[in-house]
Amino acid sequence: MKYDNLSVFLNTEDKDAITLSFAQIESILGFLLPKSAYTYNAWWANGGHSQAAAWMNVGYHVDAVNLAEKSVIFQKKSGTVKKTAPPSNTLSICGYTFSFVQDLIPECDENGKLIDYYPQDDYPGRDRKRLNQYGAGAFCRFSINADDVPGVYLWVADGEITYIGETSGLARRFNTGYGVIEPVNCYVGGQSTNCKMNKVVLEQARTGKYVKLYFYETVDHKKVELELLGKIKTKYNVKDN
Repeated sequence: MKYDNLSVFLNTEDKDAITLSFAQIESILGFLLPKSAYTYNAWWANGGHSQAAAWMNVGYHVDAVNLAEKSVIFQKKSGTVKKTAPPSNTLSICGYTFSFVQDLIPECDENGKLIDYYPQDDYPGRDRKRLNQYGAGAFCRFSINADDVPGVYLWVADGEITYIGETSGLARRFNTGYGVIEPVNCYVGGQSTNCKMNKVVLEQARTGKYVKLYFYETVDHKKVELELLGKIKTKYNVKDN
């Protein structure tokens, strides 16, 4: 998993409390933290997203985070047992093994409140075109920490596969498609599926839950998606345009 190096570090240190700067964490991980880690306390919440597993799976929780000083305190939970490695998290579907990527968590303000966005208001031709069936109302913004590789992805909500999709580039599909809605896609002729699925993420988060993203890397992504859709009926795999 992406944050496993942090798990290994905390597990090796095995102290009651460990204070790390964001820069130290980046050095441990070998890559930069996302912008949201520097901006939102919610990114450091204990649970509900993939990065939290890095400390919680080895018996720690975030006791305090200081965005101004760019530091975080990891506190060891009392009565926990030291683990040598975080558990695997996969789904076996129709003979394919999908790996958990992360929870889809919308951006929040500094108080942890969800931020609503209205991209439809920024479309220059809004007076000449109609909104599509998913184009009205609020949207959210979110991103994933993943490689831009081909494959098939699953959206899982409340333990149920609700959407199956394929892509030639996972990071692009989510970070510039589902995660940030372009104004034109709110209107008839735009990519209404992006709008529909963005709203799914927002509505789940409003109830205190998150959509879980799973991924199977393959260059035969179109073939595998078609096979799965022939065997699994989902809530959101319907043609919108």
